[in-house]
Amino acid sequence: MTDIADIISRTNLPDLAQKAGAELKQIRGEYRGACPIHGGDNRTAFSIRRDGDRWRWKCYTHDCGEGDALDFVMAWQRIDLKQAIEYLGGDMVLTNEERATITAEQARRAKEFAEKKRDEYQRALEMLWKSDALNKYYQNLVSYPPARVHWRERGIPDDWQDYWSLGYQPEFFYRHGEELCQSPTITIPIFDGGDKPVNIRHRILRPVDPGDKYRPEMAGLKAIPFMAAPDLGHNTEVALVLEGEIKAAVSYIYLNDSKIQVYGIPGKKSFGDMAEKLKGRRVFVLFDPDAEAQAIAAARAVGGYYMRLPVKVDDAILAGHLDGAGLQRMMKGATRA
Repeated sequence: MTDIADIISRTNLPDLAQKAGAELKQIRGEYRGACPIHGGDNRTAFSIRRDGDRWRWKCYTHDCGEGDALDFVMAWQRIDLKQAIEYLGGDMVLTNEERATITAEQARRAKEFAEKKRDEYQRALEMLWKSDALNKYYQNLVSYPPARVHWRERGIPDDWQDYWSLGYQPEFFYRHGEELCQSPTITIPIFDGGDKPVNIRHRILRPVDPGDKYRPEMAGLKAIPFMAAPDLGHNTEVALVLEGEIKAAVSYIYLNDSKIQVYGIPGKKSFGDMAEKLKGRRVFVLFDPDAEAQAIAAARAVGGYYMRLPVKVDDAILAGHLDGAGLQRMMKGATRA
């Protein structure tokens, strides 16, 4: 017989998360790190804590979810509950009673999680819209010329800053571990086919940890990819997928091709969340130099093409080594995954 509760209680979830790629730090009995499931860069947004006889985890910045060791394996490996039980050492051969128990348990977990995430997301969206943060941060940008200069130095002229309603926040408070930190931020609104933002990403200008420099406007909002041409939505025949909003914005400006939608995904592993919207289109993937394997896997998932650069694409553009025509040539010579 397979005892699901026993499998959960004897699984060392911190060790499992580190096997998945998490770099964890223990803070007062709780482990914190960047989420290994979606490959996030917020090094405090994934937690593991003890709850009675079992470990529980939670991702605070994406849709990865929360739960016990089995929930983690299902989200990490993208497998069902039976496969997760087998992964953690459960019996390969199940009785009819066990199969029925597992099926009922999986349905219960899925329903509970979906309802919870739906309610959290709707509450967060309503709070975002009520706060009028989009307009507030944009007005901060307009009234503070040095913020304009910062965006220009990143390769985004004033007219494009206005087009995307980019912004500035002089005092943004965020947590880094147990420490409450403060820094100015530049802000990037995220749209997903409507006229209201579904998230606002804060790029911390003075991060405590240089590798931990992005935060959402508030918890509960989804980490949705940035679309450089929000009015086009997901309706273009050609899509270029890059890492990060700023890279997508700069590349879109230089491409100057209204037939190409340019996406900036918030983490290397978050590509899977948008794969369904990309199928049937000509998709080109260009990730950072340290992520060639992930770029190939992403392109393969949608029957697309991948490209390589020895430096980050926006750095190449700003250094004058790459322009729109060069990026177009790269796409024409891209490798089919």
